[in-house]
Amino acid sequence: MYETLNIQTVFITGATGCVGHYVMDQLVQHPNLTIYALVRDPNRFKQPFANLPNVHICQGDLASIEAYKDVLAQCDGLIHLATDWGDSEEATRLNKEKTHEMLSYCSQDKLKRVVYFSTASILGKGNKVIDEAETYGTGYVRSKYRAYHALKSMPGYEKIITVFPTLVFGGDKTHPFSHISGGLVPSMHYAKWVRFLTMDARFHFLHSKDIATVTLFLLFHSVPQNEYALGMPVVQGKQAILTLCKVFKVPVYFQIKIAPWFLLGLAKLFKIRVAPWDLFCIKNPFFEYSTVNPETFGLPCAYPTLESIVENIKQNHPS
Repeated sequence: MYETLNIQTVFITGATGCVGHYVMDQLVQHPNLTIYALVRDPNRFKQPFANLPNVHICQGDLASIEAYKDVLAQCDGLIHLATDWGDSEEATRLNKEKTHEMLSYCSQDKLKRVVYFSTASILGKGNKVIDEAETYGTGYVRSKYRAYHALKSMPGYEKIITVFPTLVFGGDKTHPFSHISGGLVPSMHYAKWVRFLTMDARFHFLHSKDIATVTLFLLFHSVPQNEYALGMPVVQGKQAILTLCKVFKVPVYFQIKIAPWFLLGLAKLFKIRVAPWDLFCIKNPFFEYSTVNPETFGLPCAYPTLESIVENIKQNHPS
């Protein structure tokens, strides 16, 4: 059903991050694949990837990507995970301008596939990119919005698969924790209050291991679309709270539904500044898209439910 691409040499950025570790797990299972990993510090690997004969470390970052233009010209595959999360214009320089500079070093005659990681934060209904991401977004969100639009003018755009991860979970002793997974267990301290509240919200999620499975499938196969939002079926906010409380054995006797205006009122009462992007998200809490996951492509899903993910975090979190 899906044509296989003959990818032999892959350049990957962001390999030492949470998703990056899971992607490397699967890349190194292809012994005939040559892997070039752009990393600031190889010591951040929690596994001995750097010692493998088919893995070559390119020490540096996007800011100095020109140092590896000759390597990029040799590669027929590229996985771009690295990102600047900052709330400044520097994020645009790295996430947009340096990303495009990196792509310009690739040989269009040799390059077969790019898997580029954006963010579902810039999506709205129907998986359409929303202009509010530019108007209200943080520096990071704006940079991803700008990079998305600028990509369309790149040579070889038809070879680029853009993926939009939703809420990203993952992490254990051999993989760094994602931002959400790392903060989940400590945040359960507030469960004794949060358990009684619920909000009309919807969102998707996906474990990094499953993100990696989809990433490699997109790298090695021709697919009918060039854009995919990554996530399991949508979860209601109420169900998410009940799931967390169930796993952590926090009893829930009742729940009170709160409206967005209540949160804004509390912020005003306690003189908490609400940033424009936070305000937009509070007023628009339905992060619901058309998503794909491993099962979409006939592959097994490691963590198909929110409960399975939370159980895994509980078992593996150091605290």
